[in-house]
Amino acid sequence: MIYFQIFMSKDLLNSPYNKRQDIVEEQVIRGSILASDGTPLAQTQTDDYGNEYRVYPYGSLFAHSVGYQAYGGSGLESAENNALIHSHMDIVTQVVNDLYEEKKQGDNLVSTLRVDLQQAASDALGGYRGAVVVMEKSTGKVLADVSSPGFDPNTVREDWEWLVEDDSGIFLNRATQGLYPPGSTFKIVTALAYLRQYGTFNGYSFNCQGDYEYAGFTIHCANGSVHGEEDFEDAMANSCNCAFADMIINRIDKDVLRKTAEDLGFNADLKLEIPSAECVFSLDGHSPDQLAMQTAIGQGNTLASPVLMCMIADAVANDGKMMVPRFVERIESANGTTVSRGSNKVWGQVMSADEAAAIKQLLFGVVRYGTALDLNDLSCDVAGKTGTAEFGDISEGRSHSWFTGFSNAGSDDIVVCAIVEDGGTYYAPATHVARYVFQTYFNDWGW
Repeated sequence: MIYFQIFMSKDLLNSPYNKRQDIVEEQVIRGSILASDGTPLAQTQTDDYGNEYRVYPYGSLFAHSVGYQAYGGSGLESAENNALIHSHMDIVTQVVNDLYEEKKQGDNLVSTLRVDLQQAASDALGGYRGAVVVMEKSTGKVLADVSSPGFDPNTVREDWEWLVEDDSGIFLNRATQGLYPPGSTFKIVTALAYLRQYGTFNGYSFNCQGDYEYAGFTIHCANGSVHGEEDFEDAMANSCNCAFADMIINRIDKDVLRKTAEDLGFNADLKLEIPSAECVFSLDGHSPDQLAMQTAIGQGNTLASPVLMCMIADAVANDGKMMVPRFVERIESANGTTVSRGSNKVWGQVMSADEAAAIKQLLFGVVRYGTALDLNDLSCDVAGKTGTAEFGDISEGRSHSWFTGFSNAGSDDIVVCAIVEDGGTYYAPATHVARYVFQTYFNDWGW
């Protein structure tokens, strides 16, 4: 009883199987879900016959984060259901409504989401499948959560049959529930493991010849690149697969890499307000070297969600403190009185401030002269890591495009993670998606 009352109370209150909700909904008009500036993202309207129906003014734009109410609901509609069907209007209004047997107006949920950033991320993705997460660095507030393809929550009931038969994972919030090989964005984790084992990046040297062979297995650098003599910053900036494969064979203990990955949120509950997937890391000291080489560069059996890679970048930007992404700013009554406020939560101090500072310098190099050079001309400093993650039949050469990184403007900084499914190797659309988000946030259009 204590476990359910204390630890599971919110889940029980919001469960669609809780029949108490049906009784409450007969007495309360469901409250609205609002963007951070008060713009309605979901609201209840009434037709000429007094029938209530849910309206989503932005259609598919917020379909996965805001969710839908029908058939048990999803997103914030489901996660915060109990708040939306309770009323904290002033007592006089409630008494009058009771006397006239009228429904009370439910509380509104003010989210952390911003319409401009959500639209910018969606526009930048274009017709690609993928996801974008934008967080406020210091608080963990989610400013944008885009997943593509989307659906129209206004017509979920009418479209239900074909939606549930759709094989593209259209209901999946790819930002929080999608699991992908992280590609070279995982080199942030490998670099931290190296730093923990040796205490410094100074003195590291590797001569890249374009491929690295060990025990009959060969790792290649992207596009046949030969990077030559590199220090650690060069290896990260060039995203040198050969250097990182050599690290796990000759320099990093496999168990150190596993411990580092788990410190950063792999194989753990991310503690989000909406459903999220547990990211997978399976390498250990008994794993074969061939798998270790793949794992060090973000391939193999490792799977990550965009939100976790965003959280890892946030920890680097935030002196090692990883924030829990949150979607709820506050709950307020229909007349604007604050009922409760969302709170900033720290997932953990996942690295020391010194470790974060060292990794941050590597990520600045990636943008300054490496694979994310496309972001180097923005008005604010940006640090980050690109990634190319192979999937499917390797002979077909198909890959996802990744970027995770953050602004370094000094205040009000954001963290951005983007994945573009099947985005290709020679062109990095994830970097361009991130660029558009940074430009929108900082109004950086060069005009």
